[in-house]
Amino acid sequence: MKYSDEELLIIYEKRLDLSKKPDPSTDTAVIEFLKKNDILSQLSKNMSSKEWFSLKQSILNHKDFPKFQTDHFYEVTEHNQKIDKMLEDSQTQKELDLLIKQYAVPERIRQYRNPFYFKYKMNPKVRIKKNSFFINFSHRTVKILRNKFIRFFINL
Repeated sequence: MKYSDEELLIIYEKRLDLSKKPDPSTDTAVIEFLKKNDILSQLSKNMSSKEWFSLKQSILNHKDFPKFQTDHFYEVTEHNQKIDKMLEDSQTQKELDLLIKQYAVPERIRQYRNPFYFKYKMNPKVRIKKNSFFINFSHRTVKILRNKFIRFFINL
């Protein structure tokens, strides 16, 4: 089953075990190599492009890097294929459909209320929970208003 980009964002945010790794590239392999050899923590955060280029060249010329790069590409590709298989599983699809139904409308409401929210979609620490303004209303009024909100945002 194919999911839309919006649905995939909901899936990746709510089910961290189903998030894919970025497509492998030489830069990602270099960064992973730096992490593996514990060099990344020693580097300056304000590195210029020339410094990065020279560091990248030295790593590309490292004797262990070609094997590491091949292994890294294989590992990332294998992980992403495993996630694709999990997304095709019928039991997982049922769970994800429930998850999407549960969170699709609130996500639209949150995006509508704050259109700049998309920058922070993948970082849940940035979001702050806000108290609902429905607290002072009776239960029936809350139901009516909630249904009107849902109808409004579904028709967007």
